[in-house]
Amino acid sequence: MSDPRILLASDNPILASAVVRHCGSLSGLGAVQAKNPDDAVALLTRGDRQQFLLCVVDLDLPDVAVEQLAALAVSHGIPWLAVADRYLPAFREKAEALDAIDFVVADAEDPEGVARFVDRLLKNRCARILVVEDSVFMRLFLRRQLRRYQFRVHMAGASEVAMRILEQRPDITAVIIDYDMPDQNGVQLTRAIRRRFRHREICLIGISGKAPRAISAEFLKNGGDDYLHKPFEREELYCRVLHGVEAVERMLEIKRLERLRRMFLSMLAHDLKSPAGGIVGAANLILDGVCGEVGSEVREMAAVISQAGRRLCSLAANMQDLTRLETGRLEPALVISHLDALAMERARLAEATASGKGIRVQADVPDLPVMAFDPDLVARLLDNLLSNAIKFSPPQSVVRLTIRVAGNEVVVRVQDQGPGILPEERHRLFRPFERLSAKPTAGEKSLGLGLAIAEGIALAHGGRIWVESELGQGAVFCFALPLGVSPDQSADCLCSS
Repeated sequence: MSDPRILLASDNPILASAVVRHCGSLSGLGAVQAKNPDDAVALLTRGDRQQFLLCVVDLDLPDVAVEQLAALAVSHGIPWLAVADRYLPAFREKAEALDAIDFVVADAEDPEGVARFVDRLLKNRCARILVVEDSVFMRLFLRRQLRRYQFRVHMAGASEVAMRILEQRPDITAVIIDYDMPDQNGVQLTRAIRRRFRHREICLIGISGKAPRAISAEFLKNGGDDYLHKPFEREELYCRVLHGVEAVERMLEIKRLERLRRMFLSMLAHDLKSPAGGIVGAANLILDGVCGEVGSEVREMAAVISQAGRRLCSLAANMQDLTRLETGRLEPALVISHLDALAMERARLAEATASGKGIRVQADVPDLPVMAFDPDLVARLLDNLLSNAIKFSPPQSVVRLTIRVAGNEVVVRVQDQGPGILPEERHRLFRPFERLSAKPTAGEKSLGLGLAIAEGIALAHGGRIWVESELGQGAVFCFALPLGVSPDQSADCLCSS
């Protein structure tokens, strides 16, 4: 048996070109054109019933031919679609009378329109819809209409059955819920579905014929995506359901791409760290004289290589931290340590970078009691805030690092003399990959990850982070970490010493 195809019965060259060419590119299925109705009848009569997935019939063909093709398609169990190059009410009525899936206008200005509709019908075969309706007649009616559009349909006559089906079928993309249910009304069921399946993408559509019009707002306010009032047209039902299904499909695709992005960043960060560390190590061997005496030009180049390698290591670490933050796997390895000593160390390292712009880093750090934190993560937090301050400060300015104890927390402030932050941009400060209107003063490059990671590290320690800024007066980035040390940690620290 050959691969299933689409049969087009039409002598319209524009329509034929659109369907035959675009259906292949969109759905991957071949389309066969029969210009003569007799040829189409012969193909349907002689061919294997499973040879054709869909039949597309041009309503501009003679009425007798259209009726014969429609009857043959229905008798063979092949869904058929009525098309024409213009809209006429008589065409729509004829399509409905002959049990066509739908009537579609083949617009000359949009030759791909029919092919897109056909492609969507084929995609519908993978979409599952749950109908929750206590009326047997209405359940069967909705199932018949949805199956006409190739959806797979599940049915439930009660809320309890609907919840059980949703548990068993995580691939259901849309639920049609009648308001007038005996055990639980549709609004209550909508709320229950959203509560139990809050992490699933499901479109919920309410329907009712007896409830007041205002009930549509109740559906929407309690988690519904759409509402239909009975009676409704068949096409209206399809359009509403299709919009919901496509919205779910788009969200699932976004989530899939987001997972790929995180995986890519994690792999990239992992693969960058080792070679970058090797570059820094090799450059430092030259600078330390391990490789013998070298000229001043070589030492200068080695210093540049070492600095660039450190930046690459920092970038890799930031990307790795970002993926850990986004997946909820950033868990600080708390140890009892001295934040004051760590802050002075990071300030000295930052001053080496700042000196290239003539910027001084002033640290006002008093002696602090020991506290529980992850030294590696907090070092990165300090590095990100200091490098951000240096990046946006003008040459020959000062960056100030101050630490104070305030109640039961330690507050760290990093102040720059840059342009400040616009009030309307502050809500974007800690988002990944965000770049604001302020520009680095020496054209430094940035991915926009540093502040997002700084926020994640502060929150992972049970702390907080914020910014204070006046336009033209610079910015002060602050974070606070809890000062308390648990007895168990103190005992561990004393034992280890």
